[in-house]
Amino acid sequence: MTDETTRWNARFRLALAAQSVDSTLADTVLAEVAQHCADSGESPEEAFGAPEAYAATVVGERLPPEERLRHRVRPAATIRTALVPIGTAALVAGAGLWAMDGFTLSLTPAGLVGSSFVAAALAGGHLAATATRSRLRTAGRVLVAAATVLAATAFTTLSRETTGHLPTPALCLLGLVLLGWATQDKDTADPEGETMQQRTGTQSTSGREEWLRRLPQLLEERHAVPRARAAELTREAADHLAAVDHTPEEEFGPVELYALRLSEEESPRPRWWQRGDIQNAILAVILAGYLVANLASGGPFWQTALAAGALAVSLALVALPLVRRQRNDSPRRQHH
Repeated sequence: MTDETTRWNARFRLALAAQSVDSTLADTVLAEVAQHCADSGESPEEAFGAPEAYAATVVGERLPPEERLRHRVRPAATIRTALVPIGTAALVAGAGLWAMDGFTLSLTPAGLVGSSFVAAALAGGHLAATATRSRLRTAGRVLVAAATVLAATAFTTLSRETTGHLPTPALCLLGLVLLGWATQDKDTADPEGETMQQRTGTQSTSGREEWLRRLPQLLEERHAVPRARAAELTREAADHLAAVDHTPEEEFGPVELYALRLSEEESPRPRWWQRGDIQNAILAVILAGYLVANLASGGPFWQTALAAGALAVSLALVALPLVRRQRNDSPRRQHH
């Protein structure tokens, strides 16, 4: 097994785990992938695409709607879990500083601003590694690169004079609060406190207005469908219901399952500034500007090296999709 295949398999498992898919199904699918690649000579990336995208396809095809809905994670919940590494870092750092430096922690501009950017980098790294939505993963990578550079700049250029004091246990308390908030499970429950099974059991008693009221709410908040598109889909459903003599549940089924089905059928085109290649290109321009400015001003060598390394990574992120596309198109041109 090549390193590329090993990385693809690991990312695929991680993407399935993020959607609460058990290891048995993951093992079964990976065995099928391995057999296909052995027969075709293709790599998993060439045959099935990005592991996160294929994981979403597997979930949509092999899990029943109720199971998919139960484990569906809202974008807000994904973002909130990015507080886990920040809370962990605050708890560990607070305990260590308490043990080494005592009850009082000195505050400096460099420490406050630099630590804030370090926290942002930790959150970005969490999103880049665990988010199932490509936009959140791209945003996480951009946040890591930008926050790392800004944190290093803050630590080295801002004042280190003490401007105040903070009880060290407060840092531990902050870490516990962030961990508690990030790990609470309220977003997997129905907003009105009912489980999916309870609602489907009583769906016949809900009125048409309530069903239509909940549809755009679910599309927008739970499935991240843009508000305008959610309103359009709701109008289409309302127009259809006005033309038939059935209840919404009889025509479309439970509103939660219908919202899930609509969201999975949607293939929205991201705006140009939301595309991963555009974001990577913008990041490369920013890093290039920072690198040129640092060289022109005679800045520290380590900042130049850090900016150059980050620029190289961002350029690689821009070039890699182009190389893959050209490589995939070459056999087709030769075949024709």
